[in-house]
Formats: sequence, C-alpha cells, structure tokens
Amino acid sequence: MIKVLFKKRSNNIISVKISGHANSVNEGYDMVCSAVSAVSLTIANGITEVVKVNPYLSIEDGFLSMDFMGLDYKDIEKCQILLETLFIGLKSIEMSYGDYINIEVEEV
Repeated sequence: MIKVLFKKRSNNIISVKISGHANSVNEGYDMVCSAVSAVSLTIANGITEVVKVNPYLSIEDGFLSMDFMGLDYKDIEKCQILLETLFIGLKSIEMSYGDYINIEVEEV
C-alpha cells in the first residue's frame, strides 16, 4: 500500500511523504503506482524548476519526501498552489483506488 502523509501548519502544507508500493498488479504494470509517481514527480519538478524553491527533497524507489519546514515563509507560500494540486490529485487516486493508497493529513 502507498502511504501519504501531508503535514500542515497554519493552513499551509509544510511537508509531504509518500512511501510504499500499491502492488495492485504485477510490477511494471501498476497503474496506481504510475499515477502516484507521475503526479508527485511533476509537482516536485514544478516546485524546483518553475517556482525555483528548493525544499529538502528525497526520491528513492517507492519513496518521495519534500520538506519545506526550514524555508522562508514566502517560499513556503509560493509552493502552496502546487502542493494543494498534489493533494487533490492524490485524493482523486485514493477515491478510485482506496485499497492501494491511504492519505493522512497531520496538523503540526
């Protein structure tokens, strides 16, 4: 199962952690994993390449983490549209494939 944790502070997303594999079908053909990877990597690239903000970013097989906690408030605010878009995209996947992805939101 893919587990997603969004951490929010003062209504701003300040970190995202995505871990695991959906295992909905054979490796290499997993639509859920592919969708989560495509959405999350597109948003991560948008933040670094378009918005020009560099959060702590870690990407490995079955894992993506973006942490904005050490950044200036203005930089965190600049990323919110993309981070909210990530949240909506992943929630849409969860609505259709809830057996394979679980999203939690934690206020910190």
